[in-house]
Amino acid sequence: MLYKNNLYRVGIVDAVNVPGFALFFTMVGFAALAKGAGFDVWLVSATTLAVWGMPGQVAFASLYATGASLTIIFLAVSLANMRMMLMVISGYNILQLNLHNIALWKKVLLMHIMAITSWAQISYIKDKYPPNLLLSYYIGFSITIYAFGLSGTIVGYFINYLVNTEILRAITFMTPLYILLLVINSKDKINRISVMLGGTIVPVIYPFLSEWSILLGGFLGGSIAFGFGLVEKK
Repeated sequence: MLYKNNLYRVGIVDAVNVPGFALFFTMVGFAALAKGAGFDVWLVSATTLAVWGMPGQVAFASLYATGASLTIIFLAVSLANMRMMLMVISGYNILQLNLHNIALWKKVLLMHIMAITSWAQISYIKDKYPPNLLLSYYIGFSITIYAFGLSGTIVGYFINYLVNTEILRAITFMTPLYILLLVINSKDKINRISVMLGGTIVPVIYPFLSEWSILLGGFLGGSIAFGFGLVEKK
């Protein structure tokens, strides 16, 4: 039990570092965007807490600014965050939650606070700790970056009085850059190949497919990398 508590604290310490501050500044940028769309501080904070996924949050803010109906906003946010489903399934398996005696509602909450930052982190260190202890690390890490994200949202709502909006938009990319570096250093060869392929394909097809290039580039990069993995196993 003591070791579990230690891993909980290790997760907190690891989060109060590059991951936490990267996510903090990412949410600062989002809050500035949301404020420009007409959000008040309560709505922008509730969006971070309830949606907890940058694609869905940006979709919400963009459609809200155009006066779209709640039905359209709900569908758009749901579809934007649907791409996180595979990440959640992967994270569930990494943590082996089926082996833990945890109530269903607690599992839902644990998966809700799984950002791509926390998924990348547990994927990176999954071989370092046994599965029965990795969950404690994940809880400490995820709750901490969740708090960082909410704090960044609130700060970002008010800080745009002092900082240029373009600067706030630029720092939104801090978390993706951190995750890119984390995945590139991953021990999983398939992850590294998929990221490199996706990063190469997207700029090539962007002039032809615009925003669809991200979805298609990611799909092609991951599929080709997965194919390489199957060939290597034979």
